[in-house]
Amino acid sequence: MTSPNLTIQPQVDLRTPAHRFVQGGRDVYTFSLELEKLNQLFPDRVDDRVVIDANRPLTPGHAKDIQDYLEKKSNWVLGTFMLGVDPEVITFQTYPGQPEESAVTVGELSILSTDAEALKIFDGQHRRRAIKDVLAELSQLPGQSEKLDSLRTASVPVMLYAEGSIDALRQMFADASKTKPIERNAVTQFDHRDAFNVAAMSMSSDLSLSNLFGGRVEMERASVPRSSRSIISINQLAATLKTTIVGYGGRVSAERNSEYLRDNDGLVDQCLIWSEDFLTNAREEYENLVNGEVDDLDIPEHRNKSLAYNATVIRIFAGCYYEWTKNGDDWKPLADFIRQASLKPGSGYGALLVDAGAVLPGSISPIGRMKEIKWAVDYIVNQAKNT
Repeated sequence: MTSPNLTIQPQVDLRTPAHRFVQGGRDVYTFSLELEKLNQLFPDRVDDRVVIDANRPLTPGHAKDIQDYLEKKSNWVLGTFMLGVDPEVITFQTYPGQPEESAVTVGELSILSTDAEALKIFDGQHRRRAIKDVLAELSQLPGQSEKLDSLRTASVPVMLYAEGSIDALRQMFADASKTKPIERNAVTQFDHRDAFNVAAMSMSSDLSLSNLFGGRVEMERASVPRSSRSIISINQLAATLKTTIVGYGGRVSAERNSEYLRDNDGLVDQCLIWSEDFLTNAREEYENLVNGEVDDLDIPEHRNKSLAYNATVIRIFAGCYYEWTKNGDDWKPLADFIRQASLKPGSGYGALLVDAGAVLPGSISPIGRMKEIKWAVDYIVNQAKNT
């Protein structure tokens, strides 16, 4: 029999130092977990259908991308895991010596149960699956003990909400998803693992490198306003440089991207042939920007006169350049053909971009959909070959 004076301590599944604060009327606890500990907390609750009821269906391909990222990168970053917990299975013991009115307190968090009824992931299921799979895969591969140990002992941040209702967690997931994503122009400027981002940043920032794009690239927005003195945004330039090298819709493998990063100067040199030689021969508008005939201050006015100042049109010309030169053909006949075309906004049939399906008759801007751009590239290249 148990002595009546002996207090039975509940089993604790997780005990950790944590910060406690209030958000949206709920207590929230923040702490970090080693990947191995996280793996132990959710050993069998990740599958191809759904992680738990509070989540959207799992996309295995997305989880695999994160797994590959963790395996290949040493300086990886993973965002915060967001969990819901039944308030009945947690205790929090505040450390002494803290102000009574403090909005944030520090103490020891104890979770008495981590089963599926008590602890739920509502944001982070793909990262969770990736962690499970990368640890399992590395443990089976010879010579990976150092990488495996570094991942096991690395930590991820956790936000634990004192909320056990499935409906509430679903709403919280939807609310969290409304947070504004990182804009494409910021990704291009910050993500230097992409060779074309690096090339675009070089060509846009070094005025002596590209006479056409240097100083004429929009950095603050993901697209170019009609009142801008720029002719393309930084993310559009990165995508266009990629089109120059691999074609519109072409893909670059991780290995190929690594090669381009190792020789980024060589990549930039290839892109400069397109921008400084081909484009300036293909259109008088670009030539006039380079030689100073048209001042940057006048670019907004000239947009009303020519579609050559449109970023989609520039990318179409990049696609044409790739298709024409991919077998080693001289680009000059293509440039001569494009130079003779009318790019006047509002034109009808008979204008190159209208006949190519990239611009509707009477429109002042091109259609940005992939299907129309691909069709326009093929049309222009075929017309140039048959002229």
